[in-house]
Amino acid sequence: MKQGHLINKINRLIPIAKAVPSSDFTGEDGTGIWFRGSEELHGDHLIFNGYTVHPDLEEILEEAGWFWEPYDMGTLMAYIN
Repeated sequence: MKQGHLINKINRLIPIAKAVPSSDFTGEDGTGIWFRGSEELHGDHLIFNGYTVHPDLEEILEEAGWFWEPYDMGTLMAYIN
């Protein structure tokens, strides 16, 4: 799934994740996704806790052929496989 379509899907299903292109974080062109709300709660789980990602977000990413990766302990990114 293309970056823009995936960002729209994530923000529709998990708006607190605040997904945006990774270029908003890095200032460089890229095909990644940055989760500005990575330390927020969605239901009973954080979007990202430094070691794991919210199960709903993980499922969305896997189905789209993307993977998540921590940038640091509080910043979550996703990239296409």
